Amino acid sequence: MGLKRIALAMGVGYVLGAKAGEQRYAQITDYWARFGRPLVESPPVQRFGQLGTDAVSRAAEVVASRAQTGGQRIMSAARERGGQRWMEAARDRGRVD
Repeated sequence: MGLKRIALAMGVGYVLGAKAGEQRYAQITDYWARFGRPLVESPPVQRFGQLGTDAVSRAAEVVASRAQTGGQRIMSAARERGGQRWMEAARDRGRVD
C-alpha cells in the first residue's frame, strides 16, 4: 500500500512539475527574444567579442611557438646527453677509443 502511494505522489509531482517547467521555459524564451538577442547582436558586444577572439588567437600562436621552441631544446639536450652516455658506455666496454 505504501509503495503505491509513493508512486502516485511521484507521478502527480512529475506531471505538475512538467507543466510548471513548460510555462517557465516559455517565459525564458520570451525574455530572451525581447532582451537577450538584441543585446548580443548589438555592435559594441560584437566588437568586444571580436577583441576576445583576436586575443585568444594571438595567445594560441605564442603558446604554440613557445611549446615548439621548448620541445626543440629538450630534444637537443636529450640527444646531447644521450650521446655522451652512449660514448661513455662504449668506452667502458672498450668498443670506442
